[in-house]
Amino acid sequence: MKLGLSEEQKLLQEAFSRFFSAESTPAKVRAAEPLGFDPALWKGLVEMGAPAMRAPEEPGGDAAGLLDAALVAEEAGRHLASAPLIETMVAGRLLADLSGEAARDWLNRIRSGVAIIVPALHPVEADAMQLVPGAAVADAVLYLQGDTVKLLVQKRPLEAPPNLASGPVLRVTLADGETLARGQKAANAYRAAVEEWKILTAAMLTGLARRGLELAADYSRERMQFGQPIGSFQGVAHPLADSAADIEGAGLLARRAVWAIAKGREDAAASVAMAFWWASHAAARALTRSVRTFGGYGLTLEYDIQLYYRRGKAAALPLGDPRLSLLDVADRLWRGARPSLPDAGAVDIEFGFGHKAEAFEKEVRRFFEDNMTPALKAKAHHSTDGHDWDFHRKLAEAGYLYPDWPVEYGGQARSRYEVSALTRVFEEFNWTRVPIGTTNMGARMAMLFGSEELKREALPKFARGEALSCLGFSEPGAGSDVFGARTRAVRDGDDWIVNGQKMFTTGAHISQYVLLLTRTDPNAKKRDGLTLFLMPLDLPGVAIQAVHTLLDERTNITFYDNVRVPDRYRLGEVNRGIEVMAAALLLEHGGEGYFVSQLSLLREATAWALASPGGNRPAPIESEEVRARLARVAVHTEVSDLLCRQAVWAAVEGAPGRAYGPMSKLFSTNAYLEDSADLVQLAAPDSLLKSDHGVGRIELAARHSLGPTIYGGTSEVHRSIIAEQALGMPRTRN
Repeated sequence: MKLGLSEEQKLLQEAFSRFFSAESTPAKVRAAEPLGFDPALWKGLVEMGAPAMRAPEEPGGDAAGLLDAALVAEEAGRHLASAPLIETMVAGRLLADLSGEAARDWLNRIRSGVAIIVPALHPVEADAMQLVPGAAVADAVLYLQGDTVKLLVQKRPLEAPPNLASGPVLRVTLADGETLARGQKAANAYRAAVEEWKILTAAMLTGLARRGLELAADYSRERMQFGQPIGSFQGVAHPLADSAADIEGAGLLARRAVWAIAKGREDAAASVAMAFWWASHAAARALTRSVRTFGGYGLTLEYDIQLYYRRGKAAALPLGDPRLSLLDVADRLWRGARPSLPDAGAVDIEFGFGHKAEAFEKEVRRFFEDNMTPALKAKAHHSTDGHDWDFHRKLAEAGYLYPDWPVEYGGQARSRYEVSALTRVFEEFNWTRVPIGTTNMGARMAMLFGSEELKREALPKFARGEALSCLGFSEPGAGSDVFGARTRAVRDGDDWIVNGQKMFTTGAHISQYVLLLTRTDPNAKKRDGLTLFLMPLDLPGVAIQAVHTLLDERTNITFYDNVRVPDRYRLGEVNRGIEVMAAALLLEHGGEGYFVSQLSLLREATAWALASPGGNRPAPIESEEVRARLARVAVHTEVSDLLCRQAVWAAVEGAPGRAYGPMSKLFSTNAYLEDSADLVQLAAPDSLLKSDHGVGRIELAARHSLGPTIYGGTSEVHRSIIAEQALGMPRTRN
């Protein structure tokens, strides 16, 4: 996996950032309205070679890849570039793809700055009038009629009608144009150009929305209310945090579409439609939230945020209702639609986990296929109820419990990428990783902070599949505030005496150890005076009481009554438990462990939609409403996947981005909650019925999805982290 940009791409991005910062200031953007075109800016873009950058070198272009063009589009959006840059880049590439002297001549005019050419986004049919972005300042408009690509020369100056973005859109009657090329090849090139416009518009919207969120975050630090900055109020910070995750996903989705085209993947066309819809949807929502952060000032023309709001709302609309792209997603995923796609050029980013991970995934899948008996399939369950000691030991023998552990502790030193691939196979076979995940956390803390005696005792048992660990963090009066722990541990010679209770100790009834958070100095500050233990659960004084949930799972309350714990089970220094907790929570704050449930939800919902209900009734997928809603779930699943991949990549490569884990957890769990609720309604009334397969799995997801938004820190906690880490907003938690 490689999600970072190359040095050349960073230089390209920085060059255009400097250029736009100087030449597309808010003052110049305002001066360019109402037409939304700055001739001086355009001249500078021509000098930088931007309008023809996608054309091959032979006709005078830069042969830039689609990812390079997307980077430029992001910067154009970030700085509200008052020019039809995306449209002319697309037109330049299209002209290069057409054979003929006329097409080459017009491409040279773009390259030299003599002409601005833009494409109409819809084929010309009976009605030849069309609203064309950039046409109010264009010398010519390219359009498709039948299988013929034509060019209509316009007489300037033209006047754009008043519009939301104060942009150079124009209604053009597309008739009597010059024929540039005809035939299927020409028509396919034109349709591919429209797909390219979607990708670049998605990238532009990402940059625009990011800047809008930054403006809102900046204002939230400056504006005081009730004696403190408004950014410290969760009602201000949390919506912006949601949108920060949304927009991060939008940027990844646009780049993923480029990568998928370059790789020739079957889902490439669907990725384009996903990127366009999600960027338009997420940007509109982010900019609305940004304006609201400013309150009434955001509505005034003096503040820059309204410029971003209007441009962001309008950017995708020339193509029509962006929601219709969801039908494109559905048709491309499930109905075999294969539209023409642009040439992406060389792409050196990589979203896959790599060859080793792919081989490991196949190996693990073969193991499950060979060893999953009918009895095990019947026992499979998303909770600890699905744990089976015999199969657990088989997994251990095969090296599939903790494959990323160091060899010295019984692992195989496999990469995080390989573990990610393995996790998806477990979900594919509905085999729980809950006991494995909690045990991994306890074991990892032992590796980092435990005594040699503890390591020798516990780690081999875990590695052989003979023991499990659970988590003793939450307490009845503390909830997600783990640092409010009151369970006491008092030193008594070489031992500690523990008293208290823990709530939601999931897996305690099948575990041999608990990763226990205690307070060892009641007079210290809230985050100080804490000490952790990896404590055996068979010690006298430990009691476990079952708690059953509506999620169809068992958790526990655990009680500790004068439990004598030898000091060798202590983790880290006394009263320095915050260091251990910080390391533990880093393992839990990623969203990958929760995201895989979305894969199952989408798989079951898709199977339901494609299946014929019998009685000569059409399959649900034949309904546009079903296709659109199912496609929305598919987009959310893809965004969740990408955010989780980014979090894994950043952890492996040491890339900056402390908010990546919380973003992936927040987005994936909230999407799972929202989508399962929507699908259980879509599949009604059959979704009322509980079952271990088919629509019954959708019903289960509607209940199960509540838990992940709470586990590992509630969504509200992660919103606060994202607001602080990604947007630089004031702290919202005491």
